[in-house]
Amino acid sequence: SRAWANSMYGDGMKSFWTIFELTFSGCWPNYARRIIEEVHPLYSLFYFLYVYIVVFVVTRIVAALFLKETLAAYANDAETMVKERTKKSHWIRQNLYALFEEADTDGDGILDVDEMRELFDRPKVKLWLSELGVDAGDSESLIELLDSGDGWVNRDDFVHGLTRLKGEARSQDLVPIYNHVKRILGHVKQLYQIIDSVAQQSAKHEAMYKVCV
Repeated sequence: SRAWANSMYGDGMKSFWTIFELTFSGCWPNYARRIIEEVHPLYSLFYFLYVYIVVFVVTRIVAALFLKETLAAYANDAETMVKERTKKSHWIRQNLYALFEEADTDGDGILDVDEMRELFDRPKVKLWLSELGVDAGDSESLIELLDSGDGWVNRDDFVHGLTRLKGEARSQDLVPIYNHVKRILGHVKQLYQIIDSVAQQSAKHEAMYKVCV
C-alpha cells in the first residue's frame, strides 16, 4: 500500500495527475478506497467533499453552461436562417415584379397569353426560373398554370403564381389541380345562380297561374 500510495500521491505532480484522473475518468472509487481503508478513515471526509462539490456539482454546472451556449448558438443560427430566407424571398419577389414590368410591353398592367409566351421563351428567363426551381421548359404548361381561365394575369397573380411554383417538383404538380378545382368552383357557383334564378322564375309563374285560375 505504501508503494501504491507513493506512486499515486508521492509528490505534487503525481497528486495532481491522480486528482485529474479521479475527477474526469469516473473511476474515483479506485483512487479513494485504498487511501481510506489502508491509510486513514478520515480521508473519507476529504473525498466526500471533493467528489460531491467538484465531481458532481462543478462538472455538471460546466456541462450545463456548455449546453446553454450550444442552444444559444443554435437559436442564433435558426434566427439567421429565417432572416436569410425572408431576405431571399423578398429579393425573388422584387425580381419577379421587375420581370413582369419588362414583359408588360403595352403597359396595361396585365400579361396576356402572347406576352407570357414571349417572356417564357427567352433563354435567360428560362435559366433564371430553373434556378428558382420552376420548370420553364414547356412555356405552354407554365402559362396554363398561371392562367386562372381569363386568358391573362395581373402582376400580383403572376408573382404569387411563380412563387407557389418555386421549389420542389411536387408543388408544381399540385398547382394544376388547384387551378382546375378553382375553375370548377367558379362554374358550380354560376350554375347555382342559374338554377336559383330559374327556380324563382318558376315560382313566380306558378303563383301567377294560381291567381288566374
